[in-house]
Amino acid sequence: MVEVLDTNLLIAILIAVTASTLTAYIGFGGALIMVPLYTLLFGPIEAISITTICSVLGLSYVVFKLISEVDWSEILPLGIGIIISNFLGIQFLTTADASTITLGIGIFVVISGLTLLLNFKYRGKRGFGMNAGVGLACGGIMGSFGVPSGPLLVVYFLAAPMSQIKQRAHILFPIWLMCFMTSSTLIFEGMVEKETFLRAFLIIPGSLFGAWLGLYIFRKAPVTWFKSVANWILIAIGASLLFDYFKTAIL
Repeated sequence: MVEVLDTNLLIAILIAVTASTLTAYIGFGGALIMVPLYTLLFGPIEAISITTICSVLGLSYVVFKLISEVDWSEILPLGIGIIISNFLGIQFLTTADASTITLGIGIFVVISGLTLLLNFKYRGKRGFGMNAGVGLACGGIMGSFGVPSGPLLVVYFLAAPMSQIKQRAHILFPIWLMCFMTSSTLIFEGMVEKETFLRAFLIIPGSLFGAWLGLYIFRKAPVTWFKSVANWILIAIGASLLFDYFKTAIL
C-alpha cells in the first residue's frame, strides 16, 4: 500500500474527479483526458487499466439511469462490433511497444479534439450494417490504444433523429461497454499488477464523486458553452503527450 501513496496518486485522484465530472456533464471526454495524463504519470498499460476500471465503476450509476432510453435495435449490433474488435485490438495493445501506444494515444486524442471542435456530424444512412461498422471501429480503437472512441459516437449519434437524452444514452452505454471489455480482458490476461489495482481502488471514490457532480451540474447549467472548452483541453493534452513522445525519441 505504501508504495502507491505518493504525489502521482494525489494528482491522479484530482484528474479522475475532473474527468468523471466532464463525462457525466457533457456525455463524453473523461477517459480521453484520463488515459493520456495517466500515461504521463504511470505509462500506457497501467494508465489504460486504471482508467477503464475507474470508468466502469464511475459510469455505472450514470448508465443505469439512462439504460431505459437505449434503443437496442441500434445498440445491439454496435455493441457486438465493439466486443469483437476490442478483443482483437487488445492483442495488439498487449504486445506493442509502449512508445507506439503512447504515440497512438496522443494522435487519437488530438484528432478527437479537432473533430469535435469542428462539429462534424454523420447524416448518412443508418442500419444494422452501419451500426455494426461503427462498433467495430470504436472497439478497435479502444482495444488497440486504450482510448474510448467517444468522439466517433458523438459524430454518429448527434445528428440522429432522436431526443437529446437518447443520444446521451447511445453515447455513454457503448463507452461503458468499451471500458468494461478492455479492463476485463487486461485483467484476464494478467496485465494488471497489484499496484495498479491499489491505485484504481484509491482513485475510484474520486471517479464516483465526479460522476455525481457532473450529473448535478448538468441539471443546473447548460452544456453547450463548455463543449468547446473541453475540446481545446483534449487538443492540449494530446499535443502534450505527442511532445513528450518526440522529446523522448529525440533524446
